[in-house]
Amino acid sequence: MSVQKHDKSTVRGVRFAQDRSRVTLHRILEAALGVFAEKGYNQGTVADIISRADIGHGTFWLYFKNKEDLVLYLLKEMVDQFEDFSWYGGANFEDLPATTLPEVEGIIREVMEIFFRYYSLHPVIVQASLESEKFREALKEFNQPFVDILEKRVRDHLERGLCKDIDPSIMPYIILSMLEYCTMQWVNQGIPADKEELVHNLSIIIFHTLNH
Repeated sequence: MSVQKHDKSTVRGVRFAQDRSRVTLHRILEAALGVFAEKGYNQGTVADIISRADIGHGTFWLYFKNKEDLVLYLLKEMVDQFEDFSWYGGANFEDLPATTLPEVEGIIREVMEIFFRYYSLHPVIVQASLESEKFREALKEFNQPFVDILEKRVRDHLERGLCKDIDPSIMPYIILSMLEYCTMQWVNQGIPADKEELVHNLSIIIFHTLNH
């Protein structure tokens, strides 16, 4: 009996340590996003993140090797959330529900919700990619599923005689940039609309661009 109690106590101890570890990791990531939102990637330092997270210096190094390592982790966390969507990544393009305006709105809403959540991360990645090949590849890898999906849709529409004179290799980047820029503008109160109004208007632009 004493062995069983010891085993259960050990399991509880491990779970407590894991839970505490996850809480600390979350504090570091939230602090980093806050620091980058205020100072940008170049000016935001590990010391700033440690101070904002209210942790010891040694604690940070238990989780990340440096600032670059932390940002790449944040990007992976963001990508993991997109991968929950059936249409992201090597998805079945033919099954993508985007033939009506409400369906397009549904997809744009999903994308924008994650962009809103990580609004301070994308400009950090863009800024870091100017200095690091690793970040350039990470940004390209992040964007590629969106580009593939949109390019396939544009080519399908061109074959049906729609969206004439649009270059399918260029338009995906224009649409993706529009979504990212509008997110930043909305967060910084540069667009006088609520989120649903923003999603609706972006969806109308994209839907009618592809269907006329």
